[in-house]
Amino acid sequence: MSRTDHPLKHPTVNDLEAALVEPLRELLRVAKATAEAERVELWAVGGAVRDLAVGIGVRDLDLAVAGDAGGLATAVAERTGGAATVEARFGTASVEAGGCRIDLAALRTERYARPGALPTVRLGASIEEDLARRDFSVNAVALGLAGARAGEVIDPFGGLGDLAARRLRVLHERSFIDDATRLWRGVRYAARLALRPTAETARLIEEGGRWLAPISGQRLWVEFERTAEERRVLETLRLLDGWGVLGATCGEFELSEASARALRPRRGPIPASVLLAVLLAPLPTTVRGAVVSRLRAPREAARAVEDSAALIEGHATDLDSLDRLSGTGEPGRTAASWLDPGPQRALQGALRRWAQTRAHLDAGELLELGVPRGPVLGATLRRLRRERYLGTLAGAAEARHVVRAWLAEEPADHV
Repeated sequence: MSRTDHPLKHPTVNDLEAALVEPLRELLRVAKATAEAERVELWAVGGAVRDLAVGIGVRDLDLAVAGDAGGLATAVAERTGGAATVEARFGTASVEAGGCRIDLAALRTERYARPGALPTVRLGASIEEDLARRDFSVNAVALGLAGARAGEVIDPFGGLGDLAARRLRVLHERSFIDDATRLWRGVRYAARLALRPTAETARLIEEGGRWLAPISGQRLWVEFERTAEERRVLETLRLLDGWGVLGATCGEFELSEASARALRPRRGPIPASVLLAVLLAPLPTTVRGAVVSRLRAPREAARAVEDSAALIEGHATDLDSLDRLSGTGEPGRTAASWLDPGPQRALQGALRRWAQTRAHLDAGELLELGVPRGPVLGATLRRLRRERYLGTLAGAAEARHVVRAWLAEEPADHV
């Protein structure tokens, strides 16, 4: 065994159950029992088997069914008090119960009519045919849960051997042409499991970036969200940048040194809005806008990007700056504090004090003093708030005295 080899654990059904949290374990047990009662093959596929073999926590459970995935999901939901979601058109379903979820899919083959298109599905495949449609060899592994092949490990492409040798290998040369989001997924697997692409896979990665162009922004945002959920976020982003995936996703999108420095002490998961702001705030305005548009980032994420950039550019703590920046949200403030900790400590402290500052007198009291309704009333409230923030007014009595003086010195419509 070479120094790069990673000792693996032989996946078993008992070990899979033991690796799951209790609500998910119960869903699996019921799914197995239901499949056995209905005499259909049931398989754990992909990430769960891979992670079990490596000995890391199993977070997601994907099951493949040699039959009706929707019917199995509905039966499991009924027996666990959960809720089933069925997409009969695609032969997929899910069950949620106890805060956990399992995904089920009928065994299938897939064909891509054009690069980046969603696949055309043909149901009724064997487990070997189903595994052949997957992205990387390390995910093309299955563990039999029910049926004649229960307990059997199916590894037709040598995925477990690749895991042991820390290799990342695509299943065929059209992999990224068919679905270029596999570039994002491949990076996550490489960072999470310390895998290195084979020479052929590295060549396909280098050539594959151009096939990201037809991928929709919604699908890319899903990949970005999943990246933000990774524990080794910075390592994942370094690979995304180094493999050219960020730039291929959108023009001048890159991991800046400022962003890397901000993320170095952070472990994931990180809220996607915060992560996007950390990545984009140091970049030029045109690049920020282009990436937000390309990813179809939700409004909260787009706002976080602009808020963090405004905070970094607006170090001043004068009242005009505080008033202008007072509407910035928490995701943008978090990102700015990671990117620019020293100046942000003072600025955001001042913003918190400004947010907590209220005028000594409210609108009703000002009206009683003779301040007219409309813009003048608002301007007077803002002026009193500023005076209180600066500490020039001791209390409500002094504020009334000052307002009377203002009214005496200036026309009522210019207070």
